[in-house]
Amino acid sequence: MRDVQLSEIRQCQTNDSKMVGVIFKRLHPSLISLCYRYLGNTDDAEDVVMVSWMKVIQRIQDFKFEHPLSFYSYLKRICIHECLNLLRSKNNFNLISLHNLSELDEPFSDDIHQLDTKILLEIISQLPIGYRTVFNLFAIEGHSHAEIAAMLQIAESTSKTQFRKARLALMQSIHKLNEERKANER
Repeated sequence: MRDVQLSEIRQCQTNDSKMVGVIFKRLHPSLISLCYRYLGNTDDAEDVVMVSWMKVIQRIQDFKFEHPLSFYSYLKRICIHECLNLLRSKNNFNLISLHNLSELDEPFSDDIHQLDTKILLEIISQLPIGYRTVFNLFAIEGHSHAEIAAMLQIAESTSKTQFRKARLALMQSIHKLNEERKANER
């Protein structure tokens, strides 16, 4: 559950450490999953969640409650920003431009409907960092390619290319996984 009530925020604003712990425990699994999708590494995801949480708690007095999901949304934005900063600091985006993209047929597959969410997240985590980052920002977070380009300081065409390549790689991995399952069932 990602809801945080106004009364809970007010308790945090009065330095109620017990309530801070309650909210942290409630939101932690979702935030770890979010950061893992970007970073593909549990240790880095844990670090980013902690850094983000500390930033939010330090600024809790300035938080403006709008609705029960507003605190989670605020924390989520900070986590994503911290993930991008970490990726940028490691200089691991490995982005390619549209000019280097060969014309590949994109497979269409209904295989994705047969996958468990945990397995899909694992497949996403195995994508190259550039693909994974753009895929998360576009397909999951809903940012436009123009917004992604500004966030990552890349060309919009590069964002589109990364997304297309990520989709292709995901579909190929999913298809391969489902073929292996079918072979094991025989």
